[in-house]
Amino acid sequence: MVEALPGWRYRPRGGADSGQCSSDLVHVLHSQAAKPSHSFFIEKRSLTRRRASLLIVQSLIGLGLLAVWALAVDLSDVWQTLAQARWPIVIAAAMISVCSSFVRAARWRLILRPVARVPLWEIWLITLVSSLVNFVIPVRSGELARAVLLKQRRRVPMSASLPTVAIDRSFDLLAVLLLGALGAAIGIRLDPRLTMVLALGGVLMLVFAALVIVAIASGDWAVRLAERLFPPQLGVALRERSLGVLKGVIAGFTAIGRRPADIFRLLMLSLAASLLDAAMFYCLFFSLGAILPPSVVITGYAVYVLTFIIPGAPGYIGSAEAFGSLVFGSLGVAPALAASTIVLGHALNALFLAITGGLSIWLLGLKPSETVRSLSSAKIEEPGLETENVIGP
Repeated sequence: MVEALPGWRYRPRGGADSGQCSSDLVHVLHSQAAKPSHSFFIEKRSLTRRRASLLIVQSLIGLGLLAVWALAVDLSDVWQTLAQARWPIVIAAAMISVCSSFVRAARWRLILRPVARVPLWEIWLITLVSSLVNFVIPVRSGELARAVLLKQRRRVPMSASLPTVAIDRSFDLLAVLLLGALGAAIGIRLDPRLTMVLALGGVLMLVFAALVIVAIASGDWAVRLAERLFPPQLGVALRERSLGVLKGVIAGFTAIGRRPADIFRLLMLSLAASLLDAAMFYCLFFSLGAILPPSVVITGYAVYVLTFIIPGAPGYIGSAEAFGSLVFGSLGVAPALAASTIVLGHALNALFLAITGGLSIWLLGLKPSETVRSLSSAKIEEPGLETENVIGP
């Protein structure tokens, strides 16, 4: 059962309303919940087929990128460089990854606070499970996994939790863009191809900033604009649910905008998590005997993360090696060293997610088969749950 926060009011199913809600956040989230219809399930099957087709295409592209990468680098030099790895430093890099995931869990908990109060340790475990799911099935399934697990464990409606996940990911994007822009500002020379990636990220940051400003200034106007822009070709059910999530994001930003202190905390947590990730890369380079300027590592990490905007194959096979080697190689890192560091980081990340994700599944008392079925059958509507919340000033 979701715990109430001070200043919040809950209306049990069938109970009488005790007053008018002073916040639009959860009201908007739950108002988007519609009862499933026959057309919804038809569209859902179609969406599942499209996701499967997309996953096949992504896998083929990933294998192609891996083949191109293998031809572009000297694999013998890569293996020779990897053989020099100092494993105590690699283990230290893994510990830094643990800290980074914990900081991100604290950030999501802060965003989730207007919806539900969940212990930090539980949020952390859910985040680790979702990261594992997203690594294995990189079609943004990790974001859905967070919402599904919160619904199973805390009865938090998916229509309420999904917007918080979107906001959480937005702050990740904002942090890496700030770090990338800082690197460009202090004179780090970027390859024209990397400049295009950074420019694309800049456009996304402007969209993010515009969404925040519009949500704070006039959320109703933003909702009306979204209703006009969303194409009717999506289908009635899918369009309504997509609009519901977007309205929830807008309402969430509106609530956060009323708390400047929370915005500052979220930004600081995001920057801290990104800097910890960059420190992990620095340790990996150092473990291979290379000492690079921190500004180069931070800038390379920021641009490298932006390449994950492009959907990858399961496990990000191919895309991680190709884009990572390209990014750090373009910043002046020796090709063999750049490729070796990315391979080492990719393998370390896979091992880290397998251990922490698997351990989190066990600690949460989950059954993998049931979790997979829950993800495949998840739907955003919550027709039976009536919840009202009052957010204090």
